[in-house]
Amino acid sequence: MSHSPFRRAALPAALAGLLIASAYAPAHADEGDGQLKIGGALRARYDYRDYGDKVSKLSFDTFRIDVNYDSSTFFGSAQYRFYGSAFPYDYTKDVGRINFPAWAWVGYKLNQDTRVVAGINQVPFGLLPYVSSTFYQSLVNVIGIEDVHDLGAKIQQKFGALDVQLGFYPQDGGNWAGTSRDSNRYSVNVVKADSYVTGGSNNKERNLFVGRVAYTFEHGAESSSEVGVSALRSTLHNDDTGGDGTRKAYALHYGGKFGALGILAELGRQDMSPRNPSATGNDTVTFGAYDGSFNVASKADFYSAEVNYALPWTFGPVSNITPYLNYSVVAKDKSTFKDSQRVNLGAHFTAGPLFIYTELRWGKNDPYTGDFVNGAAAGGEDKWKKAFYANIGYYF
Repeated sequence: MSHSPFRRAALPAALAGLLIASAYAPAHADEGDGQLKIGGALRARYDYRDYGDKVSKLSFDTFRIDVNYDSSTFFGSAQYRFYGSAFPYDYTKDVGRINFPAWAWVGYKLNQDTRVVAGINQVPFGLLPYVSSTFYQSLVNVIGIEDVHDLGAKIQQKFGALDVQLGFYPQDGGNWAGTSRDSNRYSVNVVKADSYVTGGSNNKERNLFVGRVAYTFEHGAESSSEVGVSALRSTLHNDDTGGDGTRKAYALHYGGKFGALGILAELGRQDMSPRNPSATGNDTVTFGAYDGSFNVASKADFYSAEVNYALPWTFGPVSNITPYLNYSVVAKDKSTFKDSQRVNLGAHFTAGPLFIYTELRWGKNDPYTGDFVNGAAAGGEDKWKKAFYANIGYYF
C-alpha cells in the first residue's frame, strides 16, 4: 500500500475544511440556514460476461460515505468509497482493501451568481455532471475526460442563461489505497503504469487549466437545451526522461430535456504529446482508475450520443423507470490503431428503498469489455464483446 504524503493529508484537510465551513457558516447567516447531511450507500452487483473467462456472479460492490453541507454562504461535499474481497476485486482478501475519495471540496457563494470551489472537485469540462446516464459511463470516461475530479480550484459565474467556469488544478486527485502502483483512485487520470501494462508509460499530469462556457435555451415549462464548449491544457511530466509534454482537449456538447425525453451529445478531440522514452514511444499514454491501469491513444477524436426517456408507469414498488441508449467512439489518429466503440442499453429505476441499474454493454476494443490493457490504444481483438451488469444500491 502506498503511503504518499498527499494521500494521507488531502482528504483529512478537505474534510476539515468542510466541517469548519459547517460550523462557521450559520454564525454568519440566518439561524438554521446551514444544513449538514451525512449518508452513504451499500451496493451489490451482478455480472455476466461471455468473453474470456466467462463470468456469472452476484457480488458485493461498494460501501461509501457521503458528507454534504449547504448554507447561504458556504457549501461543500465529500464522498469516500470502499471496495475489495468481491468480484472484480476478488484478488484481495479484505473488504475495504481498495479505498479512495471520489471528491472532497468546500465552496463559497460570493453572491447569487458567483461560486468558488476548492479541493478535490470535478473538472468543468463537457456535459456535467456526466456525458451519459449509464452506469459504466461512456468511452469519454475511459480516456480521462468524463467525471474527472482533481485537486484544485474553480470559479463559476452565471450571466443569466450563460454559465462560465474556469479552473486550475495543480495535480490530480491522488493515489490512495489499493494494490495498483498508481491507480488507486476514482477518476481516470494519467498514471504510472503497472508492471502488466505492455508499452506502459510513467507520466503525471500537472497544472491543468480548463475553461467551459455553456448557454441554456428555455423552450417551455418542461423543455430546455444547453449548448457549450470546453477546452483544457496541462503538462505531462515523464518520470523516466524528466521531460515535460502537453495534453490538450476540446469539446462541444449538447444536453436537451423535452419533458420525459432526454438527449445528450458530445464530440471533441484529445491531443497528447508526451515525452516518453524512445523504447516506449509517444503514441500512447497510460491512464488508470479503480486499482488498474491501461494505455490510451495519444491523439484521437471522441464522440458520445444518448437518448433516454423517463417512463410515467409504476409497477408495484417499481417506479421512476428511465431506459437509455448510449453510443460512444474513440477514433484514433494512428492508422494502425483500431478505433474503440461502446454501446450501452439499459435502464435505471427505484424499487422500494433500492435504486437499481440494469445494463447491456457491447464493446469493441474497449478496456472495460474484454480488451483492458490496450483496447483504448492500439486496440484489442477488434471484435464486439458483450456483458450484462446490474447494480443494486441501498442509499441512506
